[in-house]
This record gives sequence, C-alpha cells and structure tokens, in this order.
Amino acid sequence: MPRRRRSVDIAVIGAGSATTAFVDALTGDPSVVVFEPALVGGECPFDACIPSKGLLHDGSRGRSWSTASDRRRSLVAHRDDDAHAEALLQAGDVELVRERAAFVDDHRVESESLVVEADHVVIATGALPVSPDIEGIDEVCDRVWTSADALRASERPDRLVIAGGGVVGCELSRLFASFGSAVTVLEPNEHLMETLHPDVITAVEQTVRDPGVDLRLRARPVSIAPHGDGVSITIDDGSEVRADRFVLAAGKRPRLDGLGLQSLGLDPQLELPVDRTGRVRCAGSVWAIGDVVGEAQYTHAANHHGRVVADQITGAGGRRFDDVVDAACMFTDPPLMTVGPSYADTADDRDVVWSVVDVAERAPRAATDEGCGTLAVAARRSTGRLVAAHGVGPSFDELVHAIVVAIDGEVPVTRLLESMFPFPTMADALVAALTELQAQLSS
Repeated sequence: MPRRRRSVDIAVIGAGSATTAFVDALTGDPSVVVFEPALVGGECPFDACIPSKGLLHDGSRGRSWSTASDRRRSLVAHRDDDAHAEALLQAGDVELVRERAAFVDDHRVESESLVVEADHVVIATGALPVSPDIEGIDEVCDRVWTSADALRASERPDRLVIAGGGVVGCELSRLFASFGSAVTVLEPNEHLMETLHPDVITAVEQTVRDPGVDLRLRARPVSIAPHGDGVSITIDDGSEVRADRFVLAAGKRPRLDGLGLQSLGLDPQLELPVDRTGRVRCAGSVWAIGDVVGEAQYTHAANHHGRVVADQITGAGGRRFDDVVDAACMFTDPPLMTVGPSYADTADDRDVVWSVVDVAERAPRAATDEGCGTLAVAARRSTGRLVAAHGVGPSFDELVHAIVVAIDGEVPVTRLLESMFPFPTMADALVAALTELQAQLSS
C-alpha cells in the first residue's frame, strides 16, 4: 500500500510532555503532525513522576505494597494514554500518527504509512537509560531493572541494589526502603549531588541513609552474576553485595537511534548540537525539546523547552532555554530543592556570598514536626539579589517556588525581608537564611 503524503507547517517526532507544552503554546493555528509509537504523554505520567510520587506517599503512610500497587495502577490510568492523546488533538490542528518516524531530509520525515513535508521539524524523542559497563549483565537481564521496571513492579523485592545515587536512585531507595526492602545504593562519586553546597550535600547523604539505606560512596559495580533467584554484584573494591533485583539508575542518554540524523549531516552517536533557542545546528528548520536535548532531564524543563520553541517558531522569537532560573526537587523525606547555579560555579566568584542555616534550629515548625535539614542561599553583592538556593528540609518542594519567583523577579534581599511570612511555616528557615545573607551583603 502506498504511503500517504501530507504537507504541514510542523512535524514533531515524539509525544511526551514537551510536545504537549509545545503544541499548547503555538500561536496562529499551524498544521501539526505528531509521530509517537509508544505512550502519548511520555514517561512522567506512566513510568516516572506520577507512579514514584504515589508510591513514596503510600510508603510514608505505612500502607502495604499491595495497597500502594493498586493505587499506582489507578494513578497511571492503567497505562491508558487516551486522555493524553485527546488533549493533544484538541490543542489545535493536530494529527497523531502512532508510528516511528525518521528524517528523509531536513524538511521531510516518514513513518510506515505517512510521508510529511514540513516547514519545521521538532525532535522530542526523550532519553534512554544508560547501561554501565558491567561484566555479566547480559546474562542476568531478567533480574536487572530500569527505573521504569521498578515503578511497574507487581512484587516488592526483599533486597535491592541500585546503581547510581542521582535523583532517581535516591528516590527509589527511599521508596523501597519505606516498604521494607533492604536497599543498597552504589554511587561512584565521592559524594551524592556534588553540585550542591557542601553543607547541603552532608544533609542529603544523611537523608538517604535515614530509612536504613546502605549508601556506599566511591563504589562502582564491575561485575554481576546469578545467585539463586537473585544476583551477586561485585564492587570495584572487591566486596560483594547480593540482591533479588539490580536497578540501573546511572542516568539517561538522548534517544537518537533510528532517526535518520545522517541525512541532516549529524552523527547519532553524538549529542545534538542545540543552541539556547532549541534550534539544531544543521540545514533546514530543525529543533529539539525535552530530554533529547541532553540536559536538565526533568518534566518541567522539558515543558519549558516546548514553550520556548513554540515562541521561536510561531511567536515573537524572544524566548530562550536559559531565560529562567533552573530549579529542581528530589522527593526524599525530607525533600531536596535546588535553584540556580551549582556551588562550584559560584565558589570562585567574589561577588557571590552564601549563608547556611540549620533548619531545625531556625524554623520552629521543623522542631514541632521533628524535622531537620539545611538551607543554603546565595546573593550577589553588586545587585543585592538572590542567585541560588540549595536545601533539604520539610516541605522544601513547596518552598522552592518562592525562591524561583524571587530570583526570576530579581527581588532584592532587602525587599524579601520586608515581606510577611505566615508563622509557623518553613518560610522561617528562609527568613533566617536571608537575614544572615543580608548581614554579609552589608558588611
């Protein structure tokens, strides 16, 4: 059967959350074809954010794994993406093609049934888990999980080893430990979250260990072998640890295989050459959004990418990926939040000063709720404005929004200290940190 042919304004390869945000933000009602062979909506609603937060909540409430699993299936709509597909189609002149697509040239993409000629092509294919070089891993693949496998699991393993102490690995460690699994996290670096303020790093590592997680730093798995119904993992220091399941949480790489990037003069083995507007540096009008860009692989960052590229293609063209401050959370207990640059990026800048407070000592609400944590904030002497905040503490996943607004709104620290914050809330920790910060700015 011959392929159908269409000419449209925009073709999009991939239908994750970045694509939904992109289509929603388009102006002028352009014609759009979206190709997606898997679930519309991407990982977040089915295999990442939503199931993990639901399971973390249920674990913190002392619910059984069976009860939590039932609720998880309800939260992910039993993996039915019809609602996401319908929302995408209602956002404008959109056709959804549930097939894989690849480039023919810089203005044409094709799938099994359709050839599309488009003025603009957007790559939104997401990312794939990185598989570390571990001897024997192919022989035990039925006992090795990705993070998505872990969040779909019907049975809870008694023993779990997680390779990687990033956001995903730390959240999974807390999640399974809360349901009674014995969890070991293997982190190859000297510390967790090495981009954070040193005092916050110490607090994060304690937070990960608090539920009984065996956190092993400077530990890299080098080989894995079957052991009964589970596995035995050898670490680079020669020690061994055994588990029922081994989880790969060592990061993700952009999903570029099979896209026909060679027809654009690009090497699919390399990262896409993407500028700060989302444009891919190649012939034609090719763009990239979401995890495939290879940085800040969070749903909110992907959505921001989508809105920026929509503005570039159909709007005023003034938006950029870096026109807002970066922010992220890790949903341990207590949660981590980070806003702005890394500590290393500011450490040698004499214009930047930091202040650090102990959350339990400076926020009465933390004391009443038996909470703890550390908050570090930074500002520039030359402007008197916040530039960064790193912290772990009760409700910091909500406190983060006030800091984002303060930084993006360029609000001086002096003005922030004039605001009224309800008592007793975790904002008291922020006020304490800002007070110390202002003292340094004034000295």
